[in-house]
Amino acid sequence: MPKLQQILKTPYYFQWLILFFVLHGYNEFIGYIRLSSLLLLIVELSAVAWVLFFLFRKMYRDAHKAALLVNVLFFSYLFFSAVQDGLAAHPPLLKWSLFPRLLPAFILLCLFTFVALFRYKRSPVKWTRFLSVILLTLVLFDTCSIIWQMVTGRPPKDPVVAASIKPLADTVIKPDVYLILLDEYMGTAGLQEYYHYDNNAFESFLEQKGFHINTRSSSNYPYTVYSMASMFNMRYLEPAEFGSTKDFGYKSMIGLIDHNAAVEYFKRFNYTIHNYSFFAFGGIEPNYHVMPWDIELITSRMLYARSIAKIVYGGPQSHIDLSPIQNWFNKKLAADHENQLQGTLSAAGKQSPTFTYLHLLMPHNPFIFDSSGKAPDTYKAIKGNVILGLDKWYLQYLVYANKRIMKYLEQLFAATKGKAVIMVMSDHGYRDATRIPGKFFGFTNFNAIYLPNKDYHLWYDSVSNVNQFPLLFNTLFGQQIPLKKDFSVH
Repeated sequence: MPKLQQILKTPYYFQWLILFFVLHGYNEFIGYIRLSSLLLLIVELSAVAWVLFFLFRKMYRDAHKAALLVNVLFFSYLFFSAVQDGLAAHPPLLKWSLFPRLLPAFILLCLFTFVALFRYKRSPVKWTRFLSVILLTLVLFDTCSIIWQMVTGRPPKDPVVAASIKPLADTVIKPDVYLILLDEYMGTAGLQEYYHYDNNAFESFLEQKGFHINTRSSSNYPYTVYSMASMFNMRYLEPAEFGSTKDFGYKSMIGLIDHNAAVEYFKRFNYTIHNYSFFAFGGIEPNYHVMPWDIELITSRMLYARSIAKIVYGGPQSHIDLSPIQNWFNKKLAADHENQLQGTLSAAGKQSPTFTYLHLLMPHNPFIFDSSGKAPDTYKAIKGNVILGLDKWYLQYLVYANKRIMKYLEQLFAATKGKAVIMVMSDHGYRDATRIPGKFFGFTNFNAIYLPNKDYHLWYDSVSNVNQFPLLFNTLFGQQIPLKKDFSVH
C-alpha cells in the first residue's frame, strides 16, 4: 500500500497516459498489431515525453508542473481524433469538430497551460494524485481486457465457401487471373448522366482487346472496405459484422478481406496469391499503406496522422493553400502506384496459375494528375466553388487513369500473351457527385472482364460486385455457386 501511495504521488503520470493510449488501441485491434510494433511505439512516445519533462522541470523548477504540461501536450496530440470523432457524433457540436475550430482550441489549451503554470505559485500536487489514479485505473482495465482476450480469444473463422466444390479434371485450363480494382471509378451510365461524358475511348480500347463490358453494373456498398469484404466473400454482409462502432466495423471488414472465400477457392484450385493492394489479403500483408495497418491502426488517431489524412485524402482545401504539402504526398502515392503496376508486370508469367489483386487509389482523391499527366492546382480550381472544382478534377483524373490503364493493359497482355483472365472494375462509384438533387452515384461502378476463351454467356449487364467471383468460378471451372440477388445496400 505505501508503494502505491508513492506511485500516485510521483509526477510521472504522463507515462500512464501514453500506456493507456497505446494499450487501448491494441485492445481494440488485438490480433492485427505486432507486439514488436507496439513496444516500439511505447518507447518512441515515452522518449519524447521524458525529454520534454526534464526540459519543463528545469524551466518551471517544479516536477509536478512539468508533468502537467507534458500531460496536456500529449493528450492534445494523442487524443485529437477521439475528441474530434466524439464531437462529430453529436449534431449540435459538429461545427466544433472541424479543423478550423478544434485545432486552434487545442493550441490555445496548450498555450494557456504553459502560461498559467508560470503564474500559478503553488505546485499542482493534487492534480498529480488525481490524474495518476484515473490513468492507472484505465491502464489496468485495458491490461485485464487484453489478457482476457488472449486467454479466451478464438482464432478467426475460416471463410464460408460452398459446401461442395466440384473437383477439377486434369484437363481443365487454369489461367492466371488478374483483378485490377480502380477505386471509386464511376461507370458508364453515371459518367453520361452526371458529366455528359462519353467514355468511349476507354471502352472501345477494352472491346478491341476482347473485353466484355457490363454497362449497367453496380456495387453493393458505397465504401471500399464494405464493398471488397462483400465481393471477396461472395455474399452480403451481416449486421453483426458492422458492429456498433466504426473501429469494430473496420476491424471486421479487414478481417473478412484477409480471410475470404474467393482466396479459399483459388487456393483449393492450387493458385498462388499475389497481393498488390493496401489490404492484408489471403494472409499476405499490404503492399503499400493507404488504409491503416499494424501500428497505424493506433497512430492514425494521432494529430499528425489525422491532419495528413485531412490534407491528402480529405479533399483539396479551399480556405488555405496546402498544395505544396499535398503535392509532396501525392508524388509518393504516384510512386506507389507505379511500383504496384510494375510489380505485377514483373511477376507476370513466372509462376502459374496465379491470382493477382491490384488495387489502385485512382480516380479516387487525391487527384494527383490532370488529364495530361500534370499536377493540378486544385486550390485555385475549388476556391470559388468547391463542388464544381472537385467534380472537374475527378473527371480529369479519371481521364488520366484511363490512359495509364490502357498503357498498362497493353503491357500486361504482352506479358501474359493474352492467356490471362483480366477483370477491370471499381469497388463503388463517385460518392461526391452531388449536383443532381435526389441522385446518388456511389453505386454506379465500372465492370469489364476479359476471358481468353471469350465465353461470356453467363455474364449480364446489371451484374453487381457480390456476383463477380461466383460468375468467374462458374465460368472458368464449371462450379455451380448460386448467385445472389443484385441490390445496393444504402
